[in-house]
Amino acid sequence: MRDYKIIDLCLDMPMQAHECVQMLSHMCLDPNFRGYKTAYAPGIAEQIGLKIEDLDRILEEEGEEAWTKTVKDAADRNAMTPDRFVEYLDSINVEWGITCDSTHDNAKTAEIVHKYPDRFKGFIFVDPNKGMDAVRELEKCVKDYGLHALYLTAFRTHLAANDKKNYPLYAKACELGIPVHIYSSLNLSKEVPYDIGHPRYIDEVARDFPELKIMAGVSSWPWVLDFIALAYRHQNVYLNFETHEPRKMNIRGSGYEPYLYYAETQLKDRLCFASNWTTQSISVDDLAKQVEDLPLQKDTIKRIMYTNAAEFYKD
Repeated sequence: MRDYKIIDLCLDMPMQAHECVQMLSHMCLDPNFRGYKTAYAPGIAEQIGLKIEDLDRILEEEGEEAWTKTVKDAADRNAMTPDRFVEYLDSINVEWGITCDSTHDNAKTAEIVHKYPDRFKGFIFVDPNKGMDAVRELEKCVKDYGLHALYLTAFRTHLAANDKKNYPLYAKACELGIPVHIYSSLNLSKEVPYDIGHPRYIDEVARDFPELKIMAGVSSWPWVLDFIALAYRHQNVYLNFETHEPRKMNIRGSGYEPYLYYAETQLKDRLCFASNWTTQSISVDDLAKQVEDLPLQKDTIKRIMYTNAAEFYKD
């Protein structure tokens, strides 16, 4: 047992059968998202005992219905219940994490949070393109559902972080006293520009809303230095490396190496752990061990794994 607690700022719930079918269908059957098939689908299939090559063969020879049934049956056999997942989190010293229902249904996320109030906080997903309906939904999620943070993903909304359709949501988040997590990285979708999540778009938001607590996520590869400069420039911006393996920080040529220097200097109070473990197909514990194996001081590791996130979410 490690001698410190962990806060995970993207703590996925274990996927149930319908969720696994939905995610793999999205990655494998939609040509606009085939980049995700290469990057993530093989690992997700392996989580339920399948190989992506076999799924490709079934799709080609037997059709989509047989493909879907194969995925669902395998997921049913291998699904982890939420109660077992909470036991697992206890065993690896995770104090709490922020999560959501895999379909981004805010009411379902609220059910998770209410069942395990000391274990999970809840992400809020709304569509900025819906204008004031989105603002009202955000307020409902905080005041009625008890959820904790807005999450904006540019490749889903098709809006860069500084798009003015997002601004009413930022203003409402300030009013409600909740933070905003903002996707900042390369995306593999062909529906939007590859750099729609560039950190430069968050810079304008941080300047226009200096009291807004911003968690810029997903490590911002390949713009890692721009990402770090964003937090260097704005005290209200924290960073996390959700969806990317921490071990890459210590691999020459990966592009992640600057984190090792800045984690112990200018970013020592604002770099946070976030696993997104189901997408990575790597357990929370193994991702935490990757941080622990980095050539960083022990106090730095504790800051990344717990202290900085606790400060970010402090009332």
